[in-house]
Parts: sequence; C-alpha cells; structure tokens
Amino acid sequence: MFHLTRRIQTVLPLAWIVAGLAESLALLMASSVIVLCWLVLRHLRIVGLVGVAPWASVGFARHVMVDDLLRLAGRVVISPLPYLVGVQMRHFILAAL
Repeated sequence: MFHLTRRIQTVLPLAWIVAGLAESLALLMASSVIVLCWLVLRHLRIVGLVGVAPWASVGFARHVMVDDLLRLAGRVVISPLPYLVGVQMRHFILAAL
C-alpha cells in the first residue's frame, strides 16, 4: 500500500503536464482528487486492520494519513507550474505546425 502511494504521487507532475497539454483544468483537479480518495480509502483500510489493537496503532495510522495529506497539499500548491509548462508546450507545438 505504501509503495503504491509513493508511485502514484510521483506520477502527479506528469499528470499535471498532460492536463496542461489538454488545457483542461478538470484534469488538473481530477488527478489530485483521485489521490485524495486513494489516501482516504487506504487510511480506512489501515484503521480497519488495526481492529482491537491499542490506540497507539490508530495514532500511527493518523500520523501516516496526516503525513500523506501534507505531501499532497505541498504538491497541489506547486501544481500550476507543471500545468503551465504543459500549456506552453501545447502553444509551441501548435505554433510549429
């Protein structure tokens, strides 16, 4: 689960460049929303697996969730930059044709 989350978050800048190439703000938001849904589902699964374990395990699950949400928030803050790179690439490609 954790390795998959890192891979998904690593692909986000590429998804934002593709959204810029398509000039679609919906794609820009959709990629971050999909990652957010994945994080919530993963958190619920971790808490479900903890079951009757001590509260410390639930605390660890919350810590992991907060850490991932902060990473996602940081990447969303810089998302306009790759998006604008994609838009500029689209303009250069269309100008060359």
